[in-house]
Amino acid sequence: MIRSTLFACAAATAAFATTAAAGPIAERIATTTLTLPSNLAAASASFCLGGNCSISPRLYLAPRSDGSYWLGWTGNDGAGHVSLLASGNILSTYSYAGEEVRGLVAHDDGGFALLLRRGSDNSMRLNRRGADDTSVFTTALANTVAIAQMNTGDARLAYGNSRYAAYFAVHGVSGNFNGHEGDQLTYLSSTGAVLSGGWNWGCSHQLAGLVGYHPGLNTFGAICLSDCYASKGVLYNNSRNLFAIDAACNGTTYGQFGQLANGDSAWKLAFVAQDRPGYAARGVGFLSFTNSTSTAPVLTWLTNTSGATERDPVLARIGTAAPERFLAGWREGAVFRLGIVDGSGTFLTPVESISGISWGDRDDSLRSAPGQTVAWVAGTPGTRSLRLHVYTESDRIFSGRFE
Repeated sequence: MIRSTLFACAAATAAFATTAAAGPIAERIATTTLTLPSNLAAASASFCLGGNCSISPRLYLAPRSDGSYWLGWTGNDGAGHVSLLASGNILSTYSYAGEEVRGLVAHDDGGFALLLRRGSDNSMRLNRRGADDTSVFTTALANTVAIAQMNTGDARLAYGNSRYAAYFAVHGVSGNFNGHEGDQLTYLSSTGAVLSGGWNWGCSHQLAGLVGYHPGLNTFGAICLSDCYASKGVLYNNSRNLFAIDAACNGTTYGQFGQLANGDSAWKLAFVAQDRPGYAARGVGFLSFTNSTSTAPVLTWLTNTSGATERDPVLARIGTAAPERFLAGWREGAVFRLGIVDGSGTFLTPVESISGISWGDRDDSLRSAPGQTVAWVAGTPGTRSLRLHVYTESDRIFSGRFE
């Protein structure tokens, strides 16, 4: 049974509707319902485990150091928006006509940087904004062989060590790439200068992509799910196969991302793989790996199934202190499950089926936030409805965040 409780905000008059069910994880999730200033984009056709699927509008949540959030989203009119979520409200929204939001990071000065895709010419740019939405710089992300059409995969943006990594799916328009689906990785300085490294064409086909910065390893990592080239499976930096997954080189793959998180000295990846002839798998996997090819990845299965029903796995670290603890979950049908695992993927709590929560389809949803907090958003396609879910290991809620 779900119970609803109202909490008074210390810094605002807004109230929070908090849903909780039996179980320690469910009782620590607060859900705030918000109304966007315009309708979200509709769901779109893409590829998921086993073939074609429909994915929810891309939502990019970026926690800020003060406990509020930037949210990047695209409306059904094709305009991109960045909204400030704080004190149980949407305090402000900045809009970008004719450009979709395709990645977002928050900066310590109160501003943000975002990837913007222009629909009229399939171009991509990185734009750094101040806290008042003034433009600090904008840089076009050029590609001589492809455009940012994104028929299959996704787009992400990461920041670390005064650099950006912009990673996104592309559609080939030249030479051997013409008509095919790949991906592009571009590094930029903190002032917007394009740096060496990266590529104009990597995984083919890139059916899903993740990118992150690991401060302990002092490196970026781009992860793609490929159905063909350079090999079938989970690829690190477009070539190193971390886990082989059955696929057919036509958009069909029997795996699904998934989220990338930082352990103390290794990356952690949640994904789904279906058991197939020649490709043994057990459903939801928890993979630990580094950027060193001399260290083999370590895999722990979070489920022990054929992977036929698990979808949309999620993963985020809870706090930064030792020992490592991660909020991990997945969807089975309409049921969303969450549990807490340690750095080796061993469950520290029983897996809970939690009513009243959801997250995006094949999306990079959960976000580690200040304190021992994990936050994510879920939106209803084509409507103004948005839900902010916040998991915390503290017992009080104030000002739109846990303390």
